[in-house]
Amino acid sequence: MLTDGILTDNFSIDDFPNPILKDIYQYWLDMKGARDMPCRRDLHPADIVRLLPYVCLIDVKHDVKRYKMRLIGTETVKALGKEITGKYLDEIPEIEQHLKNRYEWIVRERRPYLVSDKLRWSQKSFLNFCSIGLPLSEKGQDVDIIMYGSYYQFPSSVMN
Repeated sequence: MLTDGILTDNFSIDDFPNPILKDIYQYWLDMKGARDMPCRRDLHPADIVRLLPYVCLIDVKHDVKRYKMRLIGTETVKALGKEITGKYLDEIPEIEQHLKNRYEWIVRERRPYLVSDKLRWSQKSFLNFCSIGLPLSEKGQDVDIIMYGSYYQFPSSVMN
């Protein structure tokens, strides 16, 4: 069961609130196979075209201890009300204060987590969302990229 704002790493695919997040998680599991984590080269965007609007990729820059927004899906851009692809997390303090601990957790723990909450780091803070954080590793040791699948509950008046 998901509790708002609480990160949980003890979940099953049945805990996901919608098929989009289930499909993103299943894709990650399929990429991973028997390994602890898949790597970026396992990800083939053509295989998940319908899921891409819900996917974000965050580069982990270990040498400078920074996080770079490699790819921000169009659903996240819509929810945030701005494009942040190419920016570093520390360049967006209103987002960093809410997400840095989550990024650090997944880098340290090297396993997925699920979270549901209000979108507190957006002008659209009334939106509910659910996200799955998924680690990727080039050499199977350190998390080099964090892949997020996020689903936002837009009220019908915001769907334009």
